[in-house]
Amino acid sequence: MLIVQKKKSKFLVLLACTLIACLSPIYVPATEIKKVASGNFGLPGVLDLPTAKRLPDAELILTLQNHEHILATGVTFQALPRLGVSFRYAGLGSGGNFAQGRLIWDRSFDAHLSILDEKKYLPAISIGLRDFIGTGWYSSEYIVGTKSIGNLELTTGLGFGRLAGRNSFSNPLGAFSSGFDQRGQVDFGSGGTLGKINWFQGDAAVFYGMNYYFGEKIIVSAEYSSDIMAQETSYLNVNSPWNIGISYQLNDYISLSTQYLYGSQFSVTTQVSINPGRPPMLGGKELAPVPMRLRGENALPVNKNYKDLIEKVFEADRFEVHYLKFEENTVNIVVTNTKFRSTAQALGRISSTLQRFSSDKIKFANISFYSQDLQVANYRIDLEKVTFEQLEPAAPINKDPSIVAIDGEVLNITKNSPRFTWGVGPYLEHRIFNPDKPFSLETGIEAAAGYLITPGLKISGAVRKSILTNLTDNQRLDSGSQLPQVSSSWPLYDLAGQSGHIHKLALSYVKKLAPALYGRSHAGLLEPFFAGFGGEVLYKPAQSPIGIGVDIHHVRQRDYDMRFDLLDYQTTVGHVSLYYDAGGMFDIEVNAGRYLAGDWGATATISRKFGSGWEIGGYATLTDVPFDTFGEGSFDKALYVSLPIDWIVSSPVQSRRRLTIRPITRDGGASLSSARQLYRQIEWSQNASFQREFGRLWK
Repeated sequence: MLIVQKKKSKFLVLLACTLIACLSPIYVPATEIKKVASGNFGLPGVLDLPTAKRLPDAELILTLQNHEHILATGVTFQALPRLGVSFRYAGLGSGGNFAQGRLIWDRSFDAHLSILDEKKYLPAISIGLRDFIGTGWYSSEYIVGTKSIGNLELTTGLGFGRLAGRNSFSNPLGAFSSGFDQRGQVDFGSGGTLGKINWFQGDAAVFYGMNYYFGEKIIVSAEYSSDIMAQETSYLNVNSPWNIGISYQLNDYISLSTQYLYGSQFSVTTQVSINPGRPPMLGGKELAPVPMRLRGENALPVNKNYKDLIEKVFEADRFEVHYLKFEENTVNIVVTNTKFRSTAQALGRISSTLQRFSSDKIKFANISFYSQDLQVANYRIDLEKVTFEQLEPAAPINKDPSIVAIDGEVLNITKNSPRFTWGVGPYLEHRIFNPDKPFSLETGIEAAAGYLITPGLKISGAVRKSILTNLTDNQRLDSGSQLPQVSSSWPLYDLAGQSGHIHKLALSYVKKLAPALYGRSHAGLLEPFFAGFGGEVLYKPAQSPIGIGVDIHHVRQRDYDMRFDLLDYQTTVGHVSLYYDAGGMFDIEVNAGRYLAGDWGATATISRKFGSGWEIGGYATLTDVPFDTFGEGSFDKALYVSLPIDWIVSSPVQSRRRLTIRPITRDGGASLSSARQLYRQIEWSQNASFQREFGRLWK
């Protein structure tokens, strides 16, 4: 009787799929369908199962799935044109002791690699890993193919691990090596590691599914899952291998999906999709740059430098001009750019203004940028060549370029900037991944002020007072760390600092020491957890993709109320850092040295930057602290997204927001956040950034 019912259910689903395909009044060729369906795991999928499609390059998807027994949030990023990665945080079960009555809160990392794109007669083929870094709760792998026939997208695949639970058979990869035949148990230890590699090993099973597109708004999905949900059977009824669902694309960014899963459970999934190359509004709201004039034999001669007009245009574009002088065939200018996030765009504005309102004998411009009292970049402009680049933006820049980054001489100028600055505004503070309260938030008022004593020497600080918070609801005040609690004691700071605290108060000095050499020192209450003194030196030639830095600090832990008292713990930290940014797809940073808990090791950061100003990356820190001593997570790691506000509002503004997803906050590999600031300060003005954002030069 059971076999008859299973066959009947399969027949009904296949019949429904066929009717949908045949009776749809809308026909859109598969090649015209822009939207790639993503499943509950964030990567290309049907519902719970993957497809072989790939997301648009750099696509970023936020996923929230909710039903009675599973609440899952995830972040997906198409890191490379053929590689998508996803981080997922899920609350599982019901009737437990954790937040929302869950039995467990689980973190997992997934990867999806596109091997072959769909052709006229060939399917798309991809392979993937699920939960290959984490606790192994969803540990599985797949090889999957997808073929589109009009609006119908058919998928079938071979699953391993959890995806080989139903109707499994001997692994066909065993024909290549007997090592694929058996799948051993993987000990993930404290989580956060690869564990023992057993990918694509053990029995296999077939899964299949379909997506049917009603235009670009509605997708109807059905799948036959090879996952029997064995680890969820204590709280979840799995009555059927079939899952069905329908999704609706609300607008260009948000999609909603409702599903009936396992023959017993309704589920709702919401996804938000954004892309650094797809801003919300096309075109900029700012005024166009000054048009250049023709120079040469066929143009009217100009024998006068219109300095007053140049200064008025710069004032309108909010450039603070500290120095402007015409000498022989060159104009030298020193400015602070207070408006444009993109240095390329700022350079274009300055170049076009100088080209139009200077005399014919002025052939070159030397432009120096200051930022936060530091000379951060210098460019030399050929004012005759840039005329043709503005009129013909597609002209190549690497062949005898008109704009060249130079190291330049060290300038000693008296700036016109105000000595005293201040501001008052709201702040937001968040904590995530606490099983008792997965997301905590605090908002309040921050007052900040600074006074410039002499050029480069400044005293500055900020105080905060919370207004609305649930950070104090945290019950895990003691992390149980075996190391000095230099980072994991944050719940004590959250609790004791509620009556108002000093976020930072320090005396700092920055200076360009030589044409490619920068220096910085500071002392005081450096950050919320630590006070002390120290500094750094950075060597970064303007046209070189490589920078080298050294920093050292002696610090002492601040008292939990974050005022002037200090605790007993003190230490000396320092790192040698290597930076690489060629203006291409990836940046690399490596910091090696001593960390706050006294451990020695290195941090590797890989990020991808975009011409729109986005930055998406991640880091991992390995030190001499054993994984067991480190605790849950095994080692420090994080993902981050840095979002430029001008991408959202389509108007020039320099501010940006950064979100860091740090699965575990422990004490091993903990760094001083106020260290190594020089490279952060200059990188957005240097040559690599200019190359990456060259498309903004004449906007």
